[in-house]
Amino acid sequence: MPSLDPVSPQGLSISNLFWFELIVSGLLLALVVGVLVIALTRFRAAPGDATEPHQRHGNRRLEVIWTVGPAVLLAIVFVLVIATIRTVDADQPGARPLRVVGHQWWWEYVYADPQATTANELHVPTGTPLQMSLESIDVIHSFHVPQFGWMQDLVPGKANRMSILVDRAGVYDGYCNQYCGLQHAWMRVRVVAEPPDQFNTWIQQQRQPVTPSGARGEQVFLQNTCVACHAIRGLPATADIGPDLTHVGGRSTLGAGVIDNTPDNLRRWIFNPQAIKPGVLMPAYQKLGDADLSALVDYLESLK
Repeated sequence: MPSLDPVSPQGLSISNLFWFELIVSGLLLALVVGVLVIALTRFRAAPGDATEPHQRHGNRRLEVIWTVGPAVLLAIVFVLVIATIRTVDADQPGARPLRVVGHQWWWEYVYADPQATTANELHVPTGTPLQMSLESIDVIHSFHVPQFGWMQDLVPGKANRMSILVDRAGVYDGYCNQYCGLQHAWMRVRVVAEPPDQFNTWIQQQRQPVTPSGARGEQVFLQNTCVACHAIRGLPATADIGPDLTHVGGRSTLGAGVIDNTPDNLRRWIFNPQAIKPGVLMPAYQKLGDADLSALVDYLESLK
């Protein structure tokens, strides 16, 4: 289970608390079952013996043990829970701000320093604390990456926060964990944790706007309603209803994880997204000619 292999100090704190409670619960279960088995075997009445067994009324020592023992155990668990909460919610000095916005049914990530915007695939530097501000523009979502160790809701009209530090490089998958409509199951999260030098190279690339080229695919994008929803920085396309497409060609998936990002899949997605992700807000572009559609696909895939 990914949640039992946390990659953050916050997740490790939660995992340690879980294992402590699981072990204690297992020991208590073994104690209860053991006492029950001993009572059933040792004090079973002999066949045909109908006499009333000797009765005991009151045992102060036993009563003190089963009253004080659970109280002390619960007090220990209470202290550990508070310590875990403090670890998870603690402000981390020097944390980099990151804004996470939930949409039906995709994720928007806005980096503040340096400024950059991307969608669905979250890149983070290892060993660097992040202060995530989680927001929603439509319904309640929940940002959940099991190996982070915990999740946080995104509530319309409110900004929740989530402090995280990923200490191991890798690719970690997650999802929206709060039912948010028809395509809730395909609101996937992909986190790419990489060393700071690789992250800095990536974020600097993400900051770069597109240089207008006059390519046929660029003209198709600008002349159709693509610009009503999507932004490509560097072009006169600044809408923020749909994902920012400035570097869409560098993403590994489309539609928040529903299909891999390949030219053929992108062509299918543009032509009829409803066939791939029913209910998605993007309209179909079935009236585009083959040449224009191919040019648009080639152009978008070139935006690395």
